[in-house]
Amino acid sequence: MTPLKKLPIPDIALLKWRNIADLLAEVAEVPAASINMLEGDHLRVIGVSKGPDRPVAEGALINTGEESRSYCGAVIQARERLIVQDARRSAFWKNGEMVKAGFISYAGVPIFHPDGDIFGSICLFDRKTNDFQGPVLRLMEEFADIITGHLSLIAKNAQLEETLKEVRTLQGLIPICANCKKIRDDKGFWQKVEVYLEQRSAARFTHGLCDACADKLYGKESWYKDVKKPGKGE
Repeated sequence: MTPLKKLPIPDIALLKWRNIADLLAEVAEVPAASINMLEGDHLRVIGVSKGPDRPVAEGALINTGEESRSYCGAVIQARERLIVQDARRSAFWKNGEMVKAGFISYAGVPIFHPDGDIFGSICLFDRKTNDFQGPVLRLMEEFADIITGHLSLIAKNAQLEETLKEVRTLQGLIPICANCKKIRDDKGFWQKVEVYLEQRSAARFTHGLCDACADKLYGKESWYKDVKKPGKGE
């Protein structure tokens, strides 16, 4: 199965997440909100609120390194929520790119994969001092959990699709030799049954002999007759 972190995000999920960002910005009464996905050493902005005053554009890459002074990158590094009431008062944050753009306040919470690994972040940006009190942070954390649930469903749907693909592969008429029992594949080559099935399913074969074939092959051998005597091998 394709690893979850490499699964494409369906358009319907991206639309839902953009709506979440838009709703968060409206409820928190801030200029902008974004939802970001970890992509290597960067965050990819995959959902952003619709307002005209936004610090990042959809599809943009955000550096997660400490030297970048990135709010969202700090959430990823710490794997916990971050609140910056006024970055101008912080020796660390005051020289960051967001502050230079006028976004002096920030709130962010991490989003996790179902397996507990970090997926990305939900972020709020403000141009005025903001301590983000009240239900805003709880709402952000609830939305983060909802996105984790979406990721779980995406993984399960992908697994189901792969299973259905395997089932569909083995449906229909299968041309098999009446004598040697080899199967002809779609390229016209004849393959052993076990090779054909292993290439098209998760099945793996181990070999043995049924009683009828064992009798046919070794029935005349004295050692075999001895083994087959009543009471032997019990």
